[in-house]
Amino acid sequence: GRSGEDLARGVLAGDPIAEEATRRSARLVGQAVASTATLLDLESVAIGGGFARVRPDYVDIVRRSAHDNALFAYARRVRIAPSGLGDEGPLLGAAALALHGGAASLEPVAP
Repeated sequence: GRSGEDLARGVLAGDPIAEEATRRSARLVGQAVASTATLLDLESVAIGGGFARVRPDYVDIVRRSAHDNALFAYARRVRIAPSGLGDEGPLLGAAALALHGGAASLEPVAP
């Protein structure tokens, strides 16, 4: 498929390539969560956006991968849950960042 929607349809149709692609995505997201939890001592992570719902066990695969790839016990304690904001979570987070600014900003940096 060329899009997340194509992959979701492929998973529902039992396409083994779509099945493995979405599992691989979830495993890699889990690895990223483990690394970030190690670096920043995170307590919780919300998994959101449309692709996170491409398969019903996506977040479970992310959790297992994060746990298996965490180097330290404190990083294995990170709580990983589906975003309470559904598919709009990433968009709403970007809008809040742009509106409120903070340490990071979406404003271009002048050279």
